[in-house]
Amino acid sequence: MNGNTSAFAHPYVRWAAALLMAPFFLQMLGFGQTFLGGGLCGELFGDETPLGLQGAGFWYAVVFMLLLGLQLMYGGFLLLARLLELPPSMERGVYGTGVGLVGFLTLLFLLTRTTGLPYPSPQGLAIGETAPADPLSLILVGCSVAGAALLLGLLRSSSPSENG
Repeated sequence: MNGNTSAFAHPYVRWAAALLMAPFFLQMLGFGQTFLGGGLCGELFGDETPLGLQGAGFWYAVVFMLLLGLQLMYGGFLLLARLLELPPSMERGVYGTGVGLVGFLTLLFLLTRTTGLPYPSPQGLAIGETAPADPLSLILVGCSVAGAALLLGLLRSSSPSENG
């Protein structure tokens, strides 16, 4: 390490990782249909409708479960990045990737809650209905946005001249 400050050593990196990993585990509350609602993926289980006849809510849940899984892996990578002794030049790209991932999740959340998105149906693509914005889904997206805000702060504080 040559006495230099190691990359990914700022305490905000661990906080951002925790905030980005939390939604995946909090979503488990939605599968139990608690008073908080179904969350982002509440319609994923419990329906015996054939796959070809599933409605928009099921397909939204599949997409959000994949995004929450990616977010979980990204948060785990942030926790391991310091142990991997990655070069400081990678910090900006890694932080930017996290901000982009959360931005994409937030954009899809807003679109599915306001206008609906196309989903596969037996007749081809159909425009889906809007999904409800329950308290759990707002908590999940709020945690993700808070983690992205920390990453954005780290991204702005690490100038390219420091890394390189």
